[in-house]
Amino acid sequence: MVFLEGIRAMTLQLLGITKSFEQADGKSLVAKVVLKDINLTIDDREVVGILGPSGCGKTTLLRIIAGLDQPTEGEVLLDGKKVSRPGARTKMGMIFQEHALLPWRSVIDNVSLGLEIQKVSGSEREEKAMRYLELVGLQGSSHSRPYELSGGMRQRAAVARALALEPSFLLMDEPFSALDPQTRKQIQTDIIRIQEKTAKAIVLVTHSVEEAILLADRLVILSANPGMVRRILNIEMERPRDSMSRPFLEMRKEVLGLLGGG
Repeated sequence: MVFLEGIRAMTLQLLGITKSFEQADGKSLVAKVVLKDINLTIDDREVVGILGPSGCGKTTLLRIIAGLDQPTEGEVLLDGKKVSRPGARTKMGMIFQEHALLPWRSVIDNVSLGLEIQKVSGSEREEKAMRYLELVGLQGSSHSRPYELSGGMRQRAAVARALALEPSFLLMDEPFSALDPQTRKQIQTDIIRIQEKTAKAIVLVTHSVEEAILLADRLVILSANPGMVRRILNIEMERPRDSMSRPFLEMRKEVLGLLGGG
């Protein structure tokens, strides 16, 4: 199978992203700044992990990148064009912690849902959906219902659904956190393989330091209250990575120190 046809380099830029929400303070409303002055460039085919304390705005940042939420200040640019709404033209696919598969639709119909909304013909929808189901190892479950699948299989179906729209960027919000350790490890391996085959850029929000180091090319460490970029770390380790190797353990120690305020 060929997944690289028609793919061209794209760059995602976050320029001065600030996000605040109004909240009650007695009888008045005050602005609570969740994210402040986030500047980041993500290159085509790169995997970027976003780490930070709980409540530092990681998911809010991902939603802003996807066009699901708007910044109070700043802008997101994709190839120099402002991202202001979700949709196929943003060239981004979103994968959430919950798979959000529709229980009354078969796996293949869930995977092809976005294509159906785009009014892609039935034969082309089926061909693309099967291509990506095969990529994630679910070709034998195409006509199953979500409730017939394991948790890991449902999350693989969610990955296939995002890939079927052929985005340039995959945005992943804690996609494996609800899985058992063995399934999580297998899907992490699958994501590395899929990224290498499809050449997608991935932005991954996770609480797992080990997962971030395993998957990412760069780590963006956020501080809290408000969420700001504390440090950006390059991970210069060849894949597959050994979580017990000295470079991995040294990187883990450095990241934990940053997250702990050290």
